[in-house]
Amino acid sequence: MRLYLDTLKKIEAEFGEFDVSQALGSNRMYLRFGYWDRIDLNKLEEILGSNIKVEEDSDYDDDCGYKFCYFLDNTF
Repeated sequence: MRLYLDTLKKIEAEFGEFDVSQALGSNRMYLRFGYWDRIDLNKLEEILGSNIKVEEDSDYDDDCGYKFCYFLDNTF
């Protein structure tokens, strides 16, 4: 999977600061916005295009509430 700089800039312009990381023990890449903020999944998919499927994942933390991240997978 390739993410181009212009795409990353569009994501940052739309949602603000984010991190790109890889899930532990996996090759799956994910995006995390702010401090695990929830974003508009449909808008993210629109920016990334049809070659990348986005899966929203969340985990509940007693101190912080829900924390969201967005896994990216190729569609082909």
